[in-house]
Amino acid sequence: MSEPHIEQPKEATPVTQDRNRAVLTSLPFGDTQDFDDASRGFIASLPDVEIQNTQGRVIWSLREYAFLAHEAAPATVNPSLWRQARLNMNNGLYQVADRIYQVRGFDISNMTLIEGDRGLIIIDPLVSVETARAALDLYRAHRGERPITAVIYSHSHVDHYGGVKGVIDEADVQAGHVAVIAPDRFLEEVTQEQVLVGGPMVRRAQFQFGATLFKGPRGQVDAGLGKVVSRGTVTLIAPTQIIREPVEVHVIDGVEIVFQLTPDTEAKAEMHMYYPGLKALNLAENV
Repeated sequence: MSEPHIEQPKEATPVTQDRNRAVLTSLPFGDTQDFDDASRGFIASLPDVEIQNTQGRVIWSLREYAFLAHEAAPATVNPSLWRQARLNMNNGLYQVADRIYQVRGFDISNMTLIEGDRGLIIIDPLVSVETARAALDLYRAHRGERPITAVIYSHSHVDHYGGVKGVIDEADVQAGHVAVIAPDRFLEEVTQEQVLVGGPMVRRAQFQFGATLFKGPRGQVDAGLGKVVSRGTVTLIAPTQIIREPVEVHVIDGVEIVFQLTPDTEAKAEMHMYYPGLKALNLAENV
């Protein structure tokens, strides 16, 4: 029996090459301010950002994107996408502002950590348990051990709650040691998206992010928002506190937070957060 024929990726057509070249003259590629901004506040990362599950299977890797070291976009990739892909290679622990840190490049989303009076407030614990745990370990390696006092889900998409059991234990939540805060209708929207239309959503994500394609200039280059979706263990811990009013003000572990509900925006259940004492604004993915 003959081996099945697997069609190899082709070179860009002349039309594609012409259109990609035209992008270079239509946008200010000489402005590199974005690269300075993306690297600002960098503290440290891992030598190789490659994360495995307990069975040893790689569920997240930046090694596969080494081809992005080249500054010039190849003919097969839109130069704007290539630039964004290179910006998204920034990874590790960053200080955003006083008491506010982020771990970037460990999943398609970022995990934000705020140092409270007693411990740590974690916002949006990534897609997978494994990547969230690695992100927290990196923070602790450079900022020390702090107990988790609260987890906040900014909205109802899986890349903002799926790794929650990598940073907290459900037993601690049930015992009242950790608060889990989410916007109004969070669980309803998670149920609709992941259960009622779970199959179509998975198929859509495969097309949207190209996770099943090989990584390279003729395959998957980037997902815009980040590199790709991690392939680890997805979990959920139900919120213990729901933000229901259009604007609510709460003090969480000594940090004043102004919550603003923004339903039916980037997600059906979503909210912004302003931290007056820290002079910082978190617009989730509505920004």
